[in-house]
Amino acid sequence: MTDALLERERVLSTFLERERTGVARACHDMARAFNRGAVLYPCGRGSAATDAAHVAVEFMHPVIVGKRALPAVAPSNDPTGESNLDRLARPDDIALVLSHGSGDDVTDLVARARERGMLTIAMTAEQPVSADHAFAVPSRDPAIVQEVQETTYHVLWELVHVFFEHPGLLEESCITCGDVAVEASVVGVSGDAAVIEKDGAREEVAVELIEDVAVGDRLLCHAGVALERLGPAAEVPGAPPDDPSGFLYPFLDAEESDLDAVLGDVERSTLAKGSDVIALRRAIDTEAIDRCADAIRERLAAGGRLIAFGNGGSSTDAQDVVADALARGWPALALNNDVATVTAVGNDVGFDNVFSRQLIPLAAAGDVAVAISTSGSSPNVLAGLEQARRRGMLTCAITGYDGGRLAELDWLDHLFVARSDYIPRLQEAHATIYHLLLDAIGDRT
Repeated sequence: MTDALLERERVLSTFLERERTGVARACHDMARAFNRGAVLYPCGRGSAATDAAHVAVEFMHPVIVGKRALPAVAPSNDPTGESNLDRLARPDDIALVLSHGSGDDVTDLVARARERGMLTIAMTAEQPVSADHAFAVPSRDPAIVQEVQETTYHVLWELVHVFFEHPGLLEESCITCGDVAVEASVVGVSGDAAVIEKDGAREEVAVELIEDVAVGDRLLCHAGVALERLGPAAEVPGAPPDDPSGFLYPFLDAEESDLDAVLGDVERSTLAKGSDVIALRRAIDTEAIDRCADAIRERLAAGGRLIAFGNGGSSTDAQDVVADALARGWPALALNNDVATVTAVGNDVGFDNVFSRQLIPLAAAGDVAVAISTSGSSPNVLAGLEQARRRGMLTCAITGYDGGRLAELDWLDHLFVARSDYIPRLQEAHATIYHLLLDAIGDRT
């Protein structure tokens, strides 16, 4: 195994061992938020914008048979940009914010989401940011950071459904409905209202009686109204380890007992999923990657362009390939980026033709086609590669399962197969394949 694969294995194993409890608790908090009607807003800066789009499509269009679709929109993948988050999001929605390196700071974006009272999940490199759930990947390599983050958000998507099978763990208790006032922390402020949190439950309360309420304040609340500021959480002295008003909410104790068992199962599943993708990566043929990289570099150095395409999560992988190639100085474009053309062709002559029709006027001999398909049998991907071949392009494909129909094309120049029938894991292996490929191609000089 190459040093690059060994480093990926080390970083992922270290990260999941350290963060498995946090990942499990984030799954639970997301499930509770979805149960209240939350919308997930994944946002990414720099190359992580493609991951935000990947998160949205996974939650909106689940490939796990029988699992519910969950509402998600990726503002950072919209031409109008992530500034729309302030207009779109509501308190109790979810913000999942990603960056691959220190150059794409997301601190302000997370702070804005917290100010609105959203549940915040931040995925960054090396240093965590202040969020409800913060996950920092211990690596300075943006490609490795991206791959670990992809495994993490796939696990969030997969395992959030576990909690839907335990509806008792999703029920909300009214924080301020008891006979006595209770202390709670402010997690969001909007006008004359604040979102408070206590023991994992959240509630909106009126704050007209208190001036300048801010996130982090501790408030005394009753019947939906904040009565008194007790001070910032750090300044409340002598807080007892057990909530003296716990007898008013017997469900919370019962829930916690059941919750521990489910969280333990989710933690074990998280580690198992990491082991699965590590096994897939060990099977990657790095010599084949080097041969493909040599052929692509020759075309690009002679003036060719890299043109990538795919469907769903694979379309965001195609976008990621192109973003990384452009960052290295090579000319590249993703056919999926032109949504108007994709929908026009799909509407007028059929979705099977969306990529081939784009390649007819765009492609030239000397260009490179990189197609990504989890199944290896998507008709529009096959049609796109056939058109690429007719136009003299170098044809490269990345797929899963047993290769599908792509494995039957004896004219295909380069084919990489992540041999798995489970889409999240094989997509994570796909990311490693194209990252290693770009590393082998190198930067344009």
